[in-house]
Amino acid sequence: MGRLLPLCLGLGIAVFGAIPGETSDPSRAGKWARWIEAAGIDPATAIDPFATSPDMVSWVEDVLRPHAGEDDLDRVIAIQQALFDGSFGFNYEADLTLTAEEAFEERRGNCMSFTVMFVSLARTAGIEAFLMTVMRAPDVDRHGDLVVVNRHVVAAMMGDPGTVAVFDFYLRDDGPRIQQLVIDDVKATAMYHTNLGGDAIREGRLDDALEHLRIATTLAPGWAPGWINLGVVRNRMGEREGAIDAYRKALEADPLDSSALTNLAAIYRDQGMDTEAETALRAAAHQTTNPFTLIALADVEMMHGDLRAARRWLNKARRWYPDEPEVYGALSRLASRRGNLDGAARYQDRATKLEESAADTQHD
Repeated sequence: MGRLLPLCLGLGIAVFGAIPGETSDPSRAGKWARWIEAAGIDPATAIDPFATSPDMVSWVEDVLRPHAGEDDLDRVIAIQQALFDGSFGFNYEADLTLTAEEAFEERRGNCMSFTVMFVSLARTAGIEAFLMTVMRAPDVDRHGDLVVVNRHVVAAMMGDPGTVAVFDFYLRDDGPRIQQLVIDDVKATAMYHTNLGGDAIREGRLDDALEHLRIATTLAPGWAPGWINLGVVRNRMGEREGAIDAYRKALEADPLDSSALTNLAAIYRDQGMDTEAETALRAAAHQTTNPFTLIALADVEMMHGDLRAARRWLNKARRWYPDEPEVYGALSRLASRRGNLDGAARYQDRATKLEESAADTQHD
């Protein structure tokens, strides 16, 4: 199993490179190319997620015409409202990462696509919008043998002194800047290629994934998610040492990253290094709410006969993800180990119903 980190997404990041206040300059595309080249990537091989089109400029002009003379915050709110008043018709697709221009033209994409589109629309009006991370527990999904950890980014602009106005789809909220971290356009480009790499991994296009993640890790070498996804690719290509090296680079960037630790644990287990695998898995479980990591450690505890410890990990998993079928499957296994066959049957029945409900939702 690989633990993949697509981005809609983001982890705590310090500002570097591009200054948010520069992004509304008409020559931004040239600046972006210089920033990317300075970071070690040929701009011709990278994708600028914030590129705009004349249609986007025209749309913003129409939206803001009644708001002439208003301040930047009111004009950004007007753009936000126009996107959600029902006439724009954006379709959310979790696995579709598009540029701002593509998302605008196709009216679809994931939240990374929507957010860069929103930022780009604001910038066409000369408003200094940018991406930010927020402190929030990630969503976790399973796609076959991949566990996908969805982290979140939002759009933002400077508000009153010491605060930023944060736009999270149709929500807006103000908060102290210390609790959110600005993402410059170089890091945003790395995030975008990390998403494309994740999409390619899910589709089995490993060579494409490798190229996207090479770009991501070169642009943002101190950022863990790019290295984690690169490790997933290397492992799927049978390059175990390359995968281990990528996960270790992720841990150099973030020593407590649970996804890097969990993926390392899987490789150690495959190599028969059970002690090392268990150590990495325990470290990961202490840092995460990811139910699949917690289930894995609970299974280790059951194997060792420590059923009380297994119960603690599964209680944590159920507290954070009460509708995850695999949590109840694990609780069923634990109940069986305790000799509680009625309880095992109830948990398994709950798991089955949740699986059926999820399948019905997907078909809808």
